Amino acid sequence: MDGKVIIYQLTAKLVDSEIDIPQDAQDIMYYTLSVGHHTGVMDCFSAKLSCPVETFSSVLENISDDKARSKLGGILRFGEIQIDKSHLPVLKQAIKRTLRELYTRKDTNPYSAELVWMGDFMQLLDATEKEAAMYLMGRRVDD
Repeated sequence: MDGKVIIYQLTAKLVDSEIDIPQDAQDIMYYTLSVGHHTGVMDCFSAKLSCPVETFSSVLENISDDKARSKLGGILRFGEIQIDKSHLPVLKQAIKRTLRELYTRKDTNPYSAELVWMGDFMQLLDATEKEAAMYLMGRRVDD
């Protein structure tokens, strides 16, 4: 399997507008930015985590929760997924459980690429939970 999986984090939302927004309408504009995409709004992402597709596939094989595995597996099936606050409970619980299970096995290398990836991914999920309008995007990039 060639390619890699990259997890991007929303770092900014920009309004593409040539006019100033009146002060009394700014709260409405910020609300609309937090609930979805609208004409003239651009999301700016930064790549935060990447691994080879092979490593990501191994991560998926270790996740026993069907919902979490299916959500993350969408990166390989569809090429791209969005992870927002509604996905956090399932993903966080599944990653925590998987890490706990792997660390208790005697044959697990604690420095394996899969464990490192899951630990870093968990940090991104935690950061997403703390910020009101933040979300993640996972994307498969073929070489």
